[in-house]
Formats: sequence, C-alpha cells, structure tokens
Amino acid sequence: MTTGKTWIARGSALLCTLTASLALAQAPVIDLGGAGTPPEAGAGAERGGVGELLHQVQALQQEVMMLRGEVEQQGHELEQLRQQSLDRYIDLDRRIGGEGGERGGEARSEGAAAPLVAPVPVPEPPSTSGSRRAQAGEHEDYKAAYARVKGQEFSAAITAFKRFLERHPEGRYAPNAHYWLGELYLVQSPPQPEEAEAAFTRLLRDYPDNAKVPDAMFKLGRIYYQRGEQDRARQVLEQVIAEYRQQDTAAVGLARQFIDENF
Repeated sequence: MTTGKTWIARGSALLCTLTASLALAQAPVIDLGGAGTPPEAGAGAERGGVGELLHQVQALQQEVMMLRGEVEQQGHELEQLRQQSLDRYIDLDRRIGGEGGERGGEARSEGAAAPLVAPVPVPEPPSTSGSRRAQAGEHEDYKAAYARVKGQEFSAAITAFKRFLERHPEGRYAPNAHYWLGELYLVQSPPQPEEAEAAFTRLLRDYPDNAKVPDAMFKLGRIYYQRGEQDRARQVLEQVIAEYRQQDTAAVGLARQFIDENF
C-alpha cells in the first residue's frame, strides 16, 4: 500500500512537470535574431519535441492510472481480510458470552457465561455421552482451558485444549474440547482452516449426537466455501437446515443466511 501510494505521488509530480513543459513547448517562438536556423527547420524540431513530450505524458498517465487501480485493489483486499477477522472475533465473543444465537449451542454446553470483560466460572455441562462421567481432574482441566478462551488468550487456549485431550481423550468434555479447538484455529492470525476442519470433523465423526454438531457443520460449510468448494459447502449447509430445523439451534438460521448471501 505505502509503495503504491509513493509511486502515485511521484508519478503525479512528474506528470505535472511534463505537462508544464508541454505547455511551454507549444507556446509561440519569436525569432529575435533574424538569422540562423530556417523557420521550417525550427518548426519541425519544435513539433518533434512536443510530440515526444506528449508521448511521455500519455504513457505516464496510463502508468499512474494502473498504480491507482492496484492500490485500490489492495485496499479492498485488506478491508476484506480485516472484516473477516472482525467477524470471527465477534462470532467467538458471542459464543463465549452466551449472546445472540447460542441458545442451542454454547448455552447448553457451557451455561450462560458472562461477557469477556467479566468472566465467571464455567458451569459443568450436561453429559452428552450417556452414562459417561467426568474423569478425575477433568473438570478442573477443562475450566482452566476454557478460561483461556474467555481471556482471549487464543494460542494458550489451543495448547490447553490439546493438553486436555491428551489427558482425557474419552472424557465427558472431549466433544467440547474438539469444538473449541476448531473455533480457536479460525481466529488465529493467520487462520488455520485445515486444523479447524480436522477438529470439527473429529467432533462429527466421534460424537454425532453432541449438541455442538450443527454448529460444527456450519463452520465446516464456511471453510469449504472459503476454500472454493462451493458445491460441498452448500451440501453441508443444506444438511444443517434439513436435519436440525426442528431444534432450537442458531446454526440453522446462520446456514440459511449464508446460503442466501453467497449462492
């Protein structure tokens, strides 16, 4: 961006100089000496110089227009990246704070947590694996990892959830840990969609009845779309709508909105 603007400034200054030179070259020349170069020869040389200046001005105009176009395109791309990053953070903040459409997702699993500015202890989520119970120390390890999320320590939260899954691979909170890993990989800078896809896919494969599944499917649909797999993305999003439209989950509304806006 800075380089493009610098070249535009330099090009504009040079363009002004050449334009002034062209104006001077086109001004009438008065021969005060009465001798020397014949009038026809002087006029020919003058026309040649003016033509060369005109050519330079036109070439410079084209170059400046091209640079302006490149700068505008770069600005547009940076704005898109900034907006995407902001959207991810807003989405994550809603899920942490239990706001917006988390009635069927995070609210059932983490409880109605307070906003980021005033974190509260995470209540123990209801079991989604039949009679499975929390293992010794599992609840404390999960709360510690989730506290990193609420504190917006995203890299540390990834490390904590990976450590949690190493200690409690079959634990009661393992589905939530896989889900949060997927979310956290998407808000990394830069994002890591491949890692996020692996985490969400693991959740769908190992815990198909978990309350996080529709949210994970919606996230997968977005990942596929951003990767250019539009058909696959739409298939997953439509599956979310078809399978969970009767449930109180925000993923259905988000999937409908995404389809309407992008297909």
